[in-house]
Amino acid sequence: MDLWLAVITLGLTGLSVLAYAVRALDLLGAVASFFLGLEVALLGGISWLVLMTVFPVLGVLTTRIGYRRKAERRVAEAAGGERGVANVLGNGLGPALAALALLFAPLVPERAAALAFASALAAVTADTVASEIGVLSSRARRVLPPFRPMPVGVNGAVSLPGQLAALAGATTIAVAAALLLDLPASVAWVPALAGFLGCQLDSVLGATLERDAGRPGPLSKQDVNFIASAVPAFVVLVLATLLA
Repeated sequence: MDLWLAVITLGLTGLSVLAYAVRALDLLGAVASFFLGLEVALLGGISWLVLMTVFPVLGVLTTRIGYRRKAERRVAEAAGGERGVANVLGNGLGPALAALALLFAPLVPERAAALAFASALAAVTADTVASEIGVLSSRARRVLPPFRPMPVGVNGAVSLPGQLAALAGATTIAVAAALLLDLPASVAWVPALAGFLGCQLDSVLGATLERDAGRPGPLSKQDVNFIASAVPAFVVLVLATLLA
């Protein structure tokens, strides 16, 4: 156990340093990612940690796609896509809390916890890739009726490329979860659907409650990210536990 902990700690340290070196995370963001990863690894094991790393990899890759064009439109992530501690916590707390469900076994079946964890990751992945791909679109509409045209990149605006990217991102996490967490094919669709719906919740909250430069609101971008991942994860956890 001590050797395993040392190996995990060294591995996470290396990943955090790498994320900082390639400017995927700032210093505090790298530190926060280390502790979130350590919690997931200690509770779920290496397979859960590996699944958790799929999200930032996809996030970094899609952030870099068309970055110059995004910068010209002023919709690109600041600092070349470098994320800070608030972003790490907003996207990582939902999966980390889902992993805590493992502490309540056998009251909560391990499969229910795994589905909740994958659903939270699918939601933040879907939202991230949808945002990064969607801002490259030439047109967007408000996520709520009457679906009027909106400028690309504003809160609550969605586009067809963004929605397709969201579905692809959520599905990627679901497939990876089925392989890494030994989920049967009969339930692999759950995190894909939950993740896609979580992305829609993020857009709705962005259109109504998220504050930005032109509108006051009770929720920050990170608050919205957390809620949009935690809500589907909690619903999946409860339903999977009750139906087990």
